[in-house]
Amino acid sequence: MQAITKEGAVSMSFWLTGDLHVHSNHDSDGFLSVAEVVERSRAYCDFLAISGHALLSDNWGVDQYASVLAAREANPGLFIFHTGEWEFPVPRHTIVLTTPDQGEFELQRELVRRFDRRAGVVGRERALEGLRYIEGTWGEEKALMIFNHPDSPAVPLDDLVALAGSPVFKIMACYDRGERRASQTWEVGAEWDQLLMRGHRLWVRFGSDFHKHFTDGHTDYYPGEFVQDQVKVQEKSYQGIFDAYRTGNYFCTVDNLIHGLEVRYEGGLHVSFQCREEVEYFEIIGDGRVLETISPVPERFDRRLSVPPASYYRLRGHGREKTRKYSAGTYRPVFMSNPVFISEAS
Repeated sequence: MQAITKEGAVSMSFWLTGDLHVHSNHDSDGFLSVAEVVERSRAYCDFLAISGHALLSDNWGVDQYASVLAAREANPGLFIFHTGEWEFPVPRHTIVLTTPDQGEFELQRELVRRFDRRAGVVGRERALEGLRYIEGTWGEEKALMIFNHPDSPAVPLDDLVALAGSPVFKIMACYDRGERRASQTWEVGAEWDQLLMRGHRLWVRFGSDFHKHFTDGHTDYYPGEFVQDQVKVQEKSYQGIFDAYRTGNYFCTVDNLIHGLEVRYEGGLHVSFQCREEVEYFEIIGDGRVLETISPVPERFDRRLSVPPASYYRLRGHGREKTRKYSAGTYRPVFMSNPVFISEAS
């Protein structure tokens, strides 16, 4: 994809697909080595993050990090981040993402040493202290925090509002293992919408939380096999991927339902995407309510839509029900856009 800048130069952009919540046998409940995880993810992902359970130990992550470095050496065309699931002071698993050149190993180690809930570092104020530590030591543009595990547990809105004041707190999970949807981010008018209406620039993420695959007797999909983040990058690099997540320049899909989603506000809402499977309908959501429902949806959708006034707009799309690949029953592919804020539209 290319565009012409105001100066007349050609600007390239690329779509990459990946998963930021992936475990290996460096965790007690993981199954595959990092090398095996990477090998089985290559068919589905351009990037992934090995997100081990961060243990309460100064030495946590040494072996995982060595395996990630080896995997990078063996797979130069795949971007492999090193992260860890941190026991955040507000009860929730989180991961903090940075790029390899920004002290990725030291960041995970220091968060566990200083701000791990299992060591008695508990509550909103200690959580904010941890976020300020990241801002001050790594910088607000060099690291970002992601809430994992949909609604496990649900975090009170008052805590989310306080955390959202930090430029490091950027992303909340919406979909993960076991086909779980987070009511706090999936449901219209729930906590995510409440935060957006307060003007907070927060994004959502889909991820596999991979531990062990269906074919090995468990109930997980491989990274990128079932759910995907599709990020738009200006360069194919760790920094390009990080910047897309930090700015919300990506969208999320189940089963690659659509590709190339673009949402812009230009006096009306311009929406374009390519369907990979039939999309039954999609909703335009703004200010915590469904403003419009669009159906039917052609294979190639490219349209300027008149919408009621709102401070932001986001999309939630629904495909036709399909039979599950590995187990009984059906599921519905979906997609989710990140919000477009009208105050930033031009």
